[in-house]
Amino acid sequence: MEKEANNMSRKMLFFDIDGTLVAEGTHYLPQSAVNAIRKARENGHLIFLCTGRNRVGIESIMSDDFDGCICSAGGYLEIKGEMIETTYLDKEEVEQARKVFEQNHILYNLESTYMTFASEELRHYFAHALLGDEGTNSEFERLKEQQKKEYHMVDISKYQDQGIHKLCFIAFNREDIEKTKILLPNYHFIVHEMFSQHSINGEIIKKGMDKGLAIKKVVETLHMKMEDTIAFGDSMNDYEMLQVCNYGVAMKNACQELKAGADNICESVENDGVYYEMERLGLFECLD
Repeated sequence: MEKEANNMSRKMLFFDIDGTLVAEGTHYLPQSAVNAIRKARENGHLIFLCTGRNRVGIESIMSDDFDGCICSAGGYLEIKGEMIETTYLDKEEVEQARKVFEQNHILYNLESTYMTFASEELRHYFAHALLGDEGTNSEFERLKEQQKKEYHMVDISKYQDQGIHKLCFIAFNREDIEKTKILLPNYHFIVHEMFSQHSINGEIIKKGMDKGLAIKKVVETLHMKMEDTIAFGDSMNDYEMLQVCNYGVAMKNACQELKAGADNICESVENDGVYYEMERLGLFECLD
């Protein structure tokens, strides 16, 4: 462990959701995570969600137990119920990305703050893909769950001029992804760890926007210090936040690349990793 996080000043904790606070196939935080968050807040620590989900996608989780949220992988920032910053792609950038994805046979959606727009091809894929024996990852599960909820995902024909934070994609070979990287040089490509023989999922966000930069903005807004930040995550869209925070924790169920760059690895989300790591860090003890 390269850094220590248990010198007890007031901390700011940032949590990814899918695969970190919420296990695959579930929709709510386990009671252990709820208890951990409440104990830490009672002792004066600040707790934030920091997720790839858009703002509407956290409605079932966001509560008074959190001091704010970072959504859309850094595209939307909220503190104490007040939106403090949003970052959108230009309409021309959205159209360029759509064209490149379509030319290279990549399925995609467009994520705005309160709606996700998906092509018929993507919706059809989720409706008919046989995933039982091919494996998945937490971000793939998030996309599957979105398409079941009409208020989360609608047909892309309904997209007009809504602000778009990012695009998620599903490709069927790495060569198509490499082609799109060349054609979209202003985007940061996040490709999630492969568990499937048949598809690769990921997301693109505009360079200069990620979870790590958003955390810096929140810390600055609250006049706190980066040395008092802790992050928990499981996938590669958590990489920047684990690197920028003073202490980065990867879940045991995290992808290997994220684990390699973390300061510590805790138990999996299914085995109450958040609770046990927060307890080990002394976050349930009263501040001096």
